[in-house]
Amino acid sequence: MDKILYFPSISIPKSQWLMGSLFYWDKVGSIVPLEFLKKPNLLGEHMRKLVEVELIEQVVPEQHLWNVPNFEEAFIDFIDNTSAFCPISKLGRLGLIGQDGVIRTTTEIHMGKLRSLGHRLEQRGLATKGRGSWYTVEGYTASNFMTYLATVLGTITEYTPLTDSYNELSYFLPNVEKENTREVLKEQLRTRIIENVLPVPAYIEDPYDIYRFKEKHYDKLTRFRRYVEESILNLELLPEYQVEEKLKIFAENSRDEIRYISESMKSFKWRMINFATFCSIASPALSLVKGISEDSILDTTSATVGILGAVGVALSTEKIKEIERQPLAYAAIIERQFNRQSSNSSPTPSY
Repeated sequence: MDKILYFPSISIPKSQWLMGSLFYWDKVGSIVPLEFLKKPNLLGEHMRKLVEVELIEQVVPEQHLWNVPNFEEAFIDFIDNTSAFCPISKLGRLGLIGQDGVIRTTTEIHMGKLRSLGHRLEQRGLATKGRGSWYTVEGYTASNFMTYLATVLGTITEYTPLTDSYNELSYFLPNVEKENTREVLKEQLRTRIIENVLPVPAYIEDPYDIYRFKEKHYDKLTRFRRYVEESILNLELLPEYQVEEKLKIFAENSRDEIRYISESMKSFKWRMINFATFCSIASPALSLVKGISEDSILDTTSATVGILGAVGVALSTEKIKEIERQPLAYAAIIERQFNRQSSNSSPTPSY
């Protein structure tokens, strides 16, 4: 795993998540509509600089989704056969979604990502046509869609979808009526957090400095990433009672590597070296994928397979098996306590 695809928003917020991602992985991608390539000023100054110095790659859905014939139908089947959307849809048809409604959380999604899904969600009361090229989508629907979109795009472009948002992580699990899947995921995440994995500067004014650092220390960073990934994969195979002991061993063995990276960063006159936290959710996701890939017929109405089931329908069994072959198919750098810390406040991002 050397390429990650950030979601849900177009612009990646300034945070330790971003710093850690830029240093840890070879390439960081963002899902950007074709319109933004023609009008780069839409990205905002910070994001535009990251793109200009080739730290962020723009993954354009319009250039890839035409090759996924079941993309829209698979997501609509998921919506229509998932009970959680039924009451939301009813409220939407009554005009009770939005600022003055029962459900107030909405998100703007560019039609370049939705394609004709925007109209189909509108028919179901889950979206309304907004300004210009945007649809205003009910929040739960928007989060599910962006997780679905990122997973589909990640699979066909060989990027691994990652997020700094706990809400989006929760959609990787199947829907289980008798259990709170969000709490189940939260506990699984807590048991697999590896603290102090990668030292990163709190803030770097000139993105080109990151580019120069990665060029100079590429081999060292790559070797360290592979060591971390191998260690996490081994943790996933252990019984829970052995995890804490192995984490201690990992920390001890990583000390020299971490010290070298920290000192190298200080040589660039960066200050406030913090630590990113690497968090794997490989176990729940991969066990689900295995169950999907072993079925000859993929059906989102059976086995409550959730988002990954919809991905399987869209991409075929062979494509979904490619996810299984990635030892860290789903992972994320997350702030401690799952909080995002941004250097400045910003409005709700557009998807």
